Amino acid sequence: MITELLSSPLIKECGVCALMFYAFYLVLQFNKSSIEALIKQQSDFMNKIFELYNKLIESNIFNSSMLQKIHDNIVNNQWCPYIKKINHQENKEEVKK
Repeated sequence: MITELLSSPLIKECGVCALMFYAFYLVLQFNKSSIEALIKQQSDFMNKIFELYNKLIESNIFNSSMLQKIHDNIVNNQWCPYIKKINHQENKEEVKK
């Protein structure tokens, strides 16, 4: 079989390199569907990771804004009940004026 193939007119006309290229092309065509499925699967996976990172960034922004509010309350001494009471009384006096 191999001797018949090597002595065939196709080999004489095209050459061994052309035959190897054709064999390589056939193998790629055979594996084309599996390669496309693998690429689609990888694309779906990357999209899910992107969505996850997007949600993570949103939650980080929310948490940092809440921490900033807490920090502002601590710096302005609004956590202390005594200071809250004094500030409330001062606000009432300012409204009366």
